[in-house]
Amino acid sequence: MNDVNKSDTHYSEIEVHDLLGCLGDADIVRLLQVFQTLGCAARTGLSNQDVLGHVVGQALALERPWPRNVNAAAYLIQSGKSLISNEETKRAKLLTTSTFDEVALGEDASRAVADLSHTAPEAHIELSQSSDIVMEWIAQIQQLFEGDDDASCFIKQKLNTQKKAKILILCVLTDQVYRNVEKRIKDKVKKRFPNGLPWWEIQS
Repeated sequence: MNDVNKSDTHYSEIEVHDLLGCLGDADIVRLLQVFQTLGCAARTGLSNQDVLGHVVGQALALERPWPRNVNAAAYLIQSGKSLISNEETKRAKLLTTSTFDEVALGEDASRAVADLSHTAPEAHIELSQSSDIVMEWIAQIQQLFEGDDDASCFIKQKLNTQKKAKILILCVLTDQVYRNVEKRIKDKVKKRFPNGLPWWEIQS
């Protein structure tokens, strides 16, 4: 589909801005209630406000095309459902992919938890225990940046595997501030954990 035809069937960036700007308090309350009812916290660890922030960010970045025949509430609710489902799937994998390696520990950090897709049932118990340890240490990392709103937001979005373009929007950062925050996090984490974190094997 070329750009001309797409503009006929989907809203443009300017139009999306206008549509989102027309959302009233009642609309936002309804959306938050829907996301809460969908079990966002239990299924993904994200609050209903987190989900709303994600779907609004996706809309503004045109990551999820908005058809002209779909109203704002329906579009955002469907986006939220997809997000919750996707995040639930990621969470179920229990951090089998690197989430904080580049920022905190560099490119040589190995995966937090090995891929156990073909392992014995006992391995899944070990995986669950490993995940608990991972989450405990992530919490310690987050505590290092209490009061640092930019860094806290950056870490949260990195753990959600968001890309730089999305983080710039969700955390309201400029490109230079993004780089400064990234360096600040890396330096502080390496200073606090000079020997690396327990669940990663860092190559010298």
